Amino acid sequence: MLIFSIINGLLSILTFKSESILKVGCGLYLLTNSIISILTITIFTIKYFQLIVSQMKSITNTSFIHFSCILTDALLKILLSFGDWLYAAVAVERTLAATQGIHFNQSKSKYIAKYVIGTILCLISISYIHDPISRRTINDIDDEERIWCILEYSTNLKKYDKFINIFHVLIPFIINILSAICITIQVFRIRVKTKKKSAYKKILYAQIKQNKHLLISSCILILLSIPRLIISFMSGCMDSIRNPWLYLIGYYISFIPPLLIIILFILPSRTYKQEFISIIQKINFFSK
Repeated sequence: MLIFSIINGLLSILTFKSESILKVGCGLYLLTNSIISILTITIFTIKYFQLIVSQMKSITNTSFIHFSCILTDALLKILLSFGDWLYAAVAVERTLAATQGIHFNQSKSKYIAKYVIGTILCLISISYIHDPISRRTINDIDDEERIWCILEYSTNLKKYDKFINIFHVLIPFIINILSAICITIQVFRIRVKTKKKSAYKKILYAQIKQNKHLLISSCILILLSIPRLIISFMSGCMDSIRNPWLYLIGYYISFIPPLLIIILFILPSRTYKQEFISIIQKINFFSK
């Protein structure tokens, strides 16, 4: 998974760092997300192997385990939500470009994107500040004295945690869906001005078909985020012997979105796809 993530991330970075793509904020959002995808899966892999090693009692330093407990999960939550919001930012800019047409200011969009990226990251980090301060480690004397990382929330904090998790999953999804619909309608309106009324249905169908990848990608992202949302609502500890698989599968699924940048954003776009193919051809040339 880590190797695939690194390859996916590096190819995405090479694609989006093109000067022509970085002329607009959309390219900057996707370039940032490509970097975040590598960072997310790297931290996830470190956490995975650290968990295995610690449960084998190879790591006995309680301070290190406690520090990892506080930091790792909070970072993963922030990075996953950051990625979702960057996708939403891409959708918003695409909508603005479609509605403003020739009046869309590329330079301004790139300038705004730099501040939007920093603002989103800061706000998400602040929204999850309750997570690390509510974590602690315990020794499970009934289960071979393993060390567990648990969350202890007050009633109000638990409600807030549920709200913020739903917010960071649902709002980006709504933005993506609405943006896809707005783009389809806007392009439809432009096209019908030059066509006869009898061709309305045909044009609308063509636009839906042309932009269906925007709707499909939004649905895929929300479906892959649902397990993360469900897991965040689960309280207490899960016995690692009796019933781990459903939890683990759901947890792993929530880390698939960072691996789908090429499939969901590069291949459906003619511009990004051409740049991507050019990168692959250059790599093949140098490998000969």
